[in-house]
Amino acid sequence: MTAVLAAHLLATDISGLALFEHCSDLQLTGVIVPANRSQSEKTEILRGAAAERGLPLAVQPRGGNLPIDLPAADVAISWMYSQILPADDLLRYRFGMLNMHGGHIPRYRGANVLQWAIINGESELWVTWHEIVAEVDAGAIWAEAPLPVPLDWTAFQARAAMIEAGISLFPQAWQRKRDGLSPVRIPNLSHGRVWPSRRPRDGDIQPGWSARQLRDFLRALCPPWPLPTWQGRSVVGISTEAGVDSAAYTCKEGVVLYLHLGPQV
Repeated sequence: MTAVLAAHLLATDISGLALFEHCSDLQLTGVIVPANRSQSEKTEILRGAAAERGLPLAVQPRGGNLPIDLPAADVAISWMYSQILPADDLLRYRFGMLNMHGGHIPRYRGANVLQWAIINGESELWVTWHEIVAEVDAGAIWAEAPLPVPLDWTAFQARAAMIEAGISLFPQAWQRKRDGLSPVRIPNLSHGRVWPSRRPRDGDIQPGWSARQLRDFLRALCPPWPLPTWQGRSVVGISTEAGVDSAAYTCKEGVVLYLHLGPQV
């Protein structure tokens, strides 16, 4: 009989709890949330779910170590986590720490890669389970799969599909890690880059884009994230016809599209 191992979940989203429904050899013994998201609506929902399940919950302080006042665990699972982990914490778990990354490694490393990939016109994203090491998204890959992204999907729709794919792929990554098999691959970091966290000015629409670039930009920056902006106003949509409050935008091909404007930002 396979022994049941204890796990900590590092997360900001309640969907992370579903990971343990697919692995009978893992018992969740504690939940850790990051201080920089500890008061968000999503994290509050996760807090409530943990309390209902009788799971202890602790907060990792900004720039600090993981809390030690939780029951011991053999492995840590990082799911949509939002803080860097100190180097000494990487040695805390005998089976290491696994992280779900919503992008191809090494092409799309870092935060906000979902938006960057759609902005860049990618036709597919990747869901990657990898080992957490000191360097960002650089550890051994234990499972990965492409995720097609139709042209009419927003980033929010892509995120939902990514969550579903990440949950589905987790048992494969965990069993490979637990059984002591070789990882799927070790990423060659010279073939990719770390994409930066998005800043407010990264939401500014620039003149002279193609129609495809413009549409990709709008579907990447959709609610619940900050909307794109044009001349200091938010852009709530795009069409081929002028609206009550819209601005004409001449694309690289000479096509005129209309940006439907929202409030000043």
